[in-house]
Amino acid sequence: MSPKMSTPEDGQRILPTERLIPRRQLEELDLVAELGGTERLPVPAADISARMGVSIDTVTAAQGFLRQNGLFVPDRGILAVTPEGLRLAELRAADPARARLFLKQHWRLAWFTTVAARLLTQGPLDCAELARRLGHGLSRTAERARHLVEWLDYALIVHCDEHEQVRLAEADGAGQAAHTSAPPPVSAAVFASSQEISALPDERFFSLMQAYRTVLASLAPASPAGGTEQSHTPPV
Repeated sequence: MSPKMSTPEDGQRILPTERLIPRRQLEELDLVAELGGTERLPVPAADISARMGVSIDTVTAAQGFLRQNGLFVPDRGILAVTPEGLRLAELRAADPARARLFLKQHWRLAWFTTVAARLLTQGPLDCAELARRLGHGLSRTAERARHLVEWLDYALIVHCDEHEQVRLAEADGAGQAAHTSAPPPVSAAVFASSQEISALPDERFFSLMQAYRTVLASLAPASPAGGTEQSHTPPV
């Protein structure tokens, strides 16, 4: 079951901030989760600002997108992660591959997942063009929509290749592979350290994700109806 997203403020779809690249936005989430602990206590924005070496305004600018999409609690006055935000941070520290798969599942019903799927159904789009279409009418700052595409790539919803062509991740056969009766040979990279996995080039990381999906699907118990349960990391 997909975690419930917070209600968009005034019905407005919020794009990621242009002040921090997605990697740094994820660092902010990691820090809030670390300082808030397992109890998910609120953390002063000033503390995050000092740790990241950016202004408080930059720290708070990232909240809107993270709140609206289920990673920060929906309260403008504090910085605190949701249970799903905490789980993502924990997985990022322990297993970056599973972290990305977890976020893919968490965002499977998000508006940008739906729109990206519709836009890419007929084939790949240039990264800049996909960003333009996703951000149409939402912001005059093009970088915000570009950052959304980077978030989609991180969450394995889309895949952006070395030529800046973006396609749906399922187009690489990951979905079909998950339903095969026996998984293909898996390289030793699956059992590498989190640091080694994080350092993989995008193409190898994406291939590794396919292997993860296939292995997890092969281990899923049979459902009462005789099928196979969908394999994903359950929300905590």
